[in-house]
Amino acid sequence: MTIFAPRVFANQIVPGGQIESMAVAEIEAELARRGEFRRHEISLQRPLADITLPNGIIDIKIILPSAAVNYTGVTPVKARISIGGRVYRDVNFVTQVKVFDVALVANHDLRIETPVAEEDFRTEEVPVDGRTEYLQDVQAVVGLVPHRLIRAGSPVTMGYFQQPVAVRSNQPVKIILRYRGIEISANGITMTRGRIGEMIRVKNAQSQKVLSAKVIDSQTVEVSM
Repeated sequence: MTIFAPRVFANQIVPGGQIESMAVAEIEAELARRGEFRRHEISLQRPLADITLPNGIIDIKIILPSAAVNYTGVTPVKARISIGGRVYRDVNFVTQVKVFDVALVANHDLRIETPVAEEDFRTEEVPVDGRTEYLQDVQAVVGLVPHRLIRAGSPVTMGYFQQPVAVRSNQPVKIILRYRGIEISANGITMTRGRIGEMIRVKNAQSQKVLSAKVIDSQTVEVSM
């Protein structure tokens, strides 16, 4: 909450621009308290008109909502005007706060299940919403596949990607069985497709027993007991 030093304005007219400046200063301070130092823009939806007040010592306090400053919508602001130590009126208005950061952006439409490479992205300054963690390191996603269509120009998050399908159904694989420090291998056939780290069903080619196994790579699955 910003407190304007009590004073008497000329002809008791408070300039709307003065209240706007106080609101911007308070939002700046709130962003700093949150550790938000990325580039940002603060604006009012419409300018405030000058306010004519009766005689007396004027005190103005800027009050922000208890909720956090909104990066994607509007942030309501209240200017509480007191005269001679008593509340005279509240002036309510809204501001828009935009915060920007550098993120990976798709150079073109990225198709579902198509592995991505470095050349599929560029870095660009984009507006953020205060919650979404956009990616900045392209190496974090190289070789992964989108699980949804990503449009050209869209910033991306890790949640848009997954491992590619490593094994297909009815594919020969090596089954590694680990039990109490002992490792045994056998030939098997996959019964479902799977990605690295996923659990799939696999059949032991010799015993015909169906097992649940974790995909290690495109040729290996692991059974733990």
